[in-house]
Amino acid sequence: MGTVYAKIVVFSSLVWCSSVLGAETLIECSKIEDSSERVACYDKLAGRVEEKMEESYPGTTEQRVEAMKQSITEEVVGDTAKVPEVLTLEIKSVQRDRNRRVTYVTTDGRYFKRSNEAKTTFKVGDKLRIEDGMMGSKFLVRDDGKKNKVSEVQ
Repeated sequence: MGTVYAKIVVFSSLVWCSSVLGAETLIECSKIEDSSERVACYDKLAGRVEEKMEESYPGTTEQRVEAMKQSITEEVVGDTAKVPEVLTLEIKSVQRDRNRRVTYVTTDGRYFKRSNEAKTTFKVGDKLRIEDGMMGSKFLVRDDGKKNKVSEVQ
């Protein structure tokens, strides 16, 4: 009876170690020298991501989408503490030219020209984040969801 128990413990340990050791992230896969091993690593990672996409997550639609994104990010990146936080910008000044076109200047020295005719105007001190839109467009978005389509001026 003791040998059967020992075999089960050894087998369980091997399975656990192989699953932990086989948990490569995208970065770890990219560092593998042998091309066939690297492709196998990427394939394994893609399979794990696909499993995460097929899992069901509780909550509202937004909560489920966020939970799935978080789960996939953890699988691909590994330690999510290494994932950079969303860059927030603060408006330093709002400039208008003679045609009343608006340019936002941020505290880090970036210039964003408003490229839509939105009624929403940001004020000095507003905290914003940059979001990508379709076809390369960019939006400055305030925490309350108000946004303006902008183009960065060099």
